[in-house]
Amino acid sequence: MSLEYSAARGADLSDNIRSVEREIAEASPPSTSRPRLVPISKLKPASDIKALYDAGYRHFGENYIQELADKAEVLPRDINWHFVGALQSNKAKLLASIPNLFVLETLSSTKVADLIQKSLSSDRVSPLNVYIQVNTSGEDAKSGLDPLSASSDATATIATLALHVIRSCPGLNLLGLMTIGSWEASHDPTKPNPDFTSLKETRQHLQRILKEEGVQHSDLELSMGMSADFVQAVKEGSSSVRVGTRIFGERPKKNA
Repeated sequence: MSLEYSAARGADLSDNIRSVEREIAEASPPSTSRPRLVPISKLKPASDIKALYDAGYRHFGENYIQELADKAEVLPRDINWHFVGALQSNKAKLLASIPNLFVLETLSSTKVADLIQKSLSSDRVSPLNVYIQVNTSGEDAKSGLDPLSASSDATATIATLALHVIRSCPGLNLLGLMTIGSWEASHDPTKPNPDFTSLKETRQHLQRILKEEGVQHSDLELSMGMSADFVQAVKEGSSSVRVGTRIFGERPKKNA
């Protein structure tokens, strides 16, 4: 897996990501920290990541576990990897073996949490961050747990998973919540995105439940916003945005 890239490709990638950063800066509410920008390099060569790494970037994300493992093996070890794809339980051990994995963004079951906890290396310096994935749009094609409401209690699925991670998985750190907005909402910037509103409300309800359960936990991050809707996500308080095609260009079709 080659890490060599042309000067022209490096310049294009730098221009693209700086353009995204300018839009993030313009959209960021006053007196708030800018959200983390995570370039998603799905199906793009490791050399693209190396080009942005050489330009000073350290957070990158992947959708496919084997692709992440292969790239992590050859790229610098101080990269902070985000896994943003669906994780099957039989791949939990492979994911946990990546030493510089920063966060699993798609946790949705206690089974997977337990498998990762069991598989984490004893040499790992800090807990592995996790986001709980929330299916805010209710679409069958999307993964994630149902959002919380004002009537939700500690038996609600998200709350159960959050409490399990906090109480039973010392190798994991509940960093926040993640969602993927619907196509329709993501392409209508004229009004607040209902999926982002739902995620913010879910965070509010979850924090209430955790407090009622006697759990002291810092503010939960929100990972929301991708290439089509990251500007709106930033305006609505996203902590971390995942941008792929706006930085790397259109992706090739995945081989069957």
